Amino acid sequence: MADPGPDPESESESVFPREVGLFADSYSEKSRFCFCGHVLNITQNFGSRLGVAACVWDAALSLCNYFESQNVDFRGKKVIELGAGTGIVGILAALQASRWHHLRLVRSSGKFWPFRRAVGLSPYRCAPKRECSAAREMWMLRSLRVFLVARTGSHTAGSVLRQSPQPRHTFHAGPCLYASASSKELLMKLRRKTGYSFVNCKKALETCGEDLKQAETWLHKQAQKEGWSKAAKLQGRKTKEGLIGLLQEGNTTVLVEVNCETDFVSRNLKFQQLVQQVALGTMMHCQNLKDQLSTYSKGFLNSSELSRLPAGPDREGSLKDHLALAIGRLGENMTLKRAAWVKVPSGFYVGSYVHGVMQSPSLHNVVLGKYGALVICETSEQNANLEDLGRRLGQHVVGMAPLSVGSLDDEPGGEAETKMLSQPYLLDPSITLGQYVQPQGVSVVDFVRFECGEGEEAAETE
Repeated sequence: MADPGPDPESESESVFPREVGLFADSYSEKSRFCFCGHVLNITQNFGSRLGVAACVWDAALSLCNYFESQNVDFRGKKVIELGAGTGIVGILAALQASRWHHLRLVRSSGKFWPFRRAVGLSPYRCAPKRECSAAREMWMLRSLRVFLVARTGSHTAGSVLRQSPQPRHTFHAGPCLYASASSKELLMKLRRKTGYSFVNCKKALETCGEDLKQAETWLHKQAQKEGWSKAAKLQGRKTKEGLIGLLQEGNTTVLVEVNCETDFVSRNLKFQQLVQQVALGTMMHCQNLKDQLSTYSKGFLNSSELSRLPAGPDREGSLKDHLALAIGRLGENMTLKRAAWVKVPSGFYVGSYVHGVMQSPSLHNVVLGKYGALVICETSEQNANLEDLGRRLGQHVVGMAPLSVGSLDDEPGGEAETKMLSQPYLLDPSITLGQYVQPQGVSVVDFVRFECGEGEEAAETE
């Protein structure tokens, strides 16, 4: 079997290591092109901390589409690339030992002066500005010379190919196409609001007659279609990473687990928003359940039950729909693994703790991490320290991983080591947890513990 050779992304990572903080909320889109005898793999990274270079790449991808469809070959030609900061044409031209020049495109009074001076052409005429938008336009030069320009918003990428040597000819430019100010504003607004690429946002606006609301709906539907298709392809891949989400509202607390393939994706803002949406959907489901008047209630939801839940009060579709959307955008298999919920009446309290908290903007007070615990306590008196006590009990459950609550009468050793009240207290091993709790005026009656990626469903306590 032939050696596949080094992985290009791994090689790139070794030369240009990623700063995790910059890529924390990013997602990527991959493209593959074949022309000039080479295969070109391009990965675009989009994220609020990565700047605006992606829109330049959108223009460059239009060039690549054209080169591939026209079977362009740079050998024996003089190649001039108008600068958009991408260098795609220059890389392949250099590989084919072509004569290559890179120019920075500067427009002055509708004329591209650096281009005219560098190519050595006589003055040319340029049509007046017109308010219209075009992803790509080809300008023809005489004697088999071709100039291709691609635009997205105010960014331009272009290339000129001409046989060398050739006599000088007058360069006749076709109409220069510019996006109107209103079109640019809509494009930027849609891009910021949805996070989709400029190419897709532009296509959405063109399809929907520049109606922003319809364009947003169209984008979500297209992304969901692509997500379902990608989800089917990735279905068998293991999802060992992910996040736990904790949400408390009033007398209801929920704990959810959503899994993905890599820790890198679990740090992505889009994935974290998915976990938060699952927590909100679970909370809405629990709040619609009938309350127990005298004691607490606890329940669990498996993967299929979670998938069928509505996404939340302000979102359309089911959680399964939002899962497919996230898979399509982030390119990894993901699963809605499980959820637990607890509702308590007066006289009960739910302590909670999440370990390995992700530092990201929280949506509706959802806390994210790698471990989570809920501890249900019964109290007959007012205790100002209940919140701190509940947090300490949650820390113990996460750290000591008990299987049941047990009782204060259990003797240490043997099976008692897995019983919560008989275990050495995590923060003071000289006493048992029962000895720590007893003077506090509360009774521990139940708990839930989630560990992200563990093989089995969370153990239901006795």
